[in-house]
Amino acid sequence: MGASYLPNQSDIERYRAFRAVSLAVNHRIIKIIPARAYDEIGDALGIRRAGVLVFDSDDMSSVLMDCCVYNWFENGKTLVERYAETHPAKPGTEESYLLQALLQAKYRILVVQSVVAGAGIHCKDVLNDEELFVMDLAFSRTIPDSGMAIATRTIPLGDYSMTGGAGLPISSKQDGLDALCRIKSVKSRPLHGPGGVALPIARACLAAGAADHIMYEGPEETGAIEPPPPTRWPGFKRRRRPT
Repeated sequence: MGASYLPNQSDIERYRAFRAVSLAVNHRIIKIIPARAYDEIGDALGIRRAGVLVFDSDDMSSVLMDCCVYNWFENGKTLVERYAETHPAKPGTEESYLLQALLQAKYRILVVQSVVAGAGIHCKDVLNDEELFVMDLAFSRTIPDSGMAIATRTIPLGDYSMTGGAGLPISSKQDGLDALCRIKSVKSRPLHGPGGVALPIARACLAAGAADHIMYEGPEETGAIEPPPPTRWPGFKRRRRPT
């Protein structure tokens, strides 16, 4: 949806409801991520060293899990596709609508065009040459008026979209060009299949230090943006930063 769309209070309340359902569903999907998905996606993101996942920050686990859910394939299907098939929601419910929206989620590089206070941001997706409104209350409070670029996944909800996963700021034009170049050059097996564009983009952003500025989305009631609790599994290592 382009710059002509202006959300009303009803839209914002609807967004809050879907955000809460999304968080609950995502937590359930994360529980079925197999260990080899972490390994393969870790390799594709460039954060696995000698069999160990090495994180510059605990926040990087959010990026890893998001890509595991949407970009790791087994028998031609992603984890979100398998979850929707094996855990069908009751027709007509918010969860049923949301599951169908999750199946249409798209990874994007968004350039912020304007901010609607207390609601979200008007954006241009430079990957798909689309304009859309992204409903995100935290973004509306923390993002500059225009010009900032963010790599993130969006979930369509009719006239607007909401964010999914963790947003990775693109700090410079060169970082953006590096991300686009990786789309053509990276040949890692997990990139095969729909949505594989996310992995080279996320890898380029992480390599440029975006993990220091990960932007979280949630049902922001107070304006605070809380990161998820640290995730631990075998083969995890937090990299010590130089002092």
